[in-house]
Amino acid sequence: MSFEILKDLLATAEHATLVLTSDQKIAACNERARHLIAPELETLEGRALPDICTGRLLRFYNLVSSAMQSGDAVTNSELAMGDAACTMDVRRGDGFWIVRIRDVTEQLANLYKLRQAEAEKEEMWQLMMTALNGISVGIVVADAQGGIIYVNRFARKFIGDLMERSRLEDRASHMGLYEADGVTLRAPHRQGIQRALKGETVMGERLVLRNELTERALNLHSNAAPFYDREGNIAGAVGWIYLLDQLDENAEPVRPEESAEIIDLMFRKNRE
Repeated sequence: MSFEILKDLLATAEHATLVLTSDQKIAACNERARHLIAPELETLEGRALPDICTGRLLRFYNLVSSAMQSGDAVTNSELAMGDAACTMDVRRGDGFWIVRIRDVTEQLANLYKLRQAEAEKEEMWQLMMTALNGISVGIVVADAQGGIIYVNRFARKFIGDLMERSRLEDRASHMGLYEADGVTLRAPHRQGIQRALKGETVMGERLVLRNELTERALNLHSNAAPFYDREGNIAGAVGWIYLLDQLDENAEPVRPEESAEIIDLMFRKNRE
């Protein structure tokens, strides 16, 4: 291969590339390599690598020199080139040594930002779960198929794992969920979660809960609403209950728009 052709190939190379002779002189390099190694010099061709690789470039030179002396290739070695974070390959070519340097500063910065954002999101989610487990409101979340994926601590005091262990058609009898009369079991098609999965928002319905965990009949305000994915499809539903003995009997239930704000905050992570 002629020297001119080699220079043309180097000029179009995606990464900084050096071609070294066996006595460590730079036979050819592209502009990316010159900018990383010695931007103050107009050209690097013909110069001995150890003469220009001092100070901040000493680790770079030692890695290249060690590879050339041992004859062993170097792959994806990490190093700093000034302010740039890089990886480097060194391999023997046909009569030359090829050094290829990849500037991964931007990639690492983007990765760091992504991991930082994920950590912050996870921290926020954990704080939200702690808050949900500390409030005196029962929260139940179902996926798009109606499977129960979350029950907060307050709700578990009264329903335990009865919802998770039961099929939809048996859920009311297993939980002891009745209409306001305390006698009629709540039919599957009337249960808030199932209605919310069809797009309905259910607000302030009065129900009675009675099972081995409650020890007595509890009067409830029952509510449910859907939440959505990025495409606008229903991704699941959230139900929340208040014990009426904790509320003024004449109190108005939480308004739908207020509930929507709560749901959006709670389940934003589901959509991101």
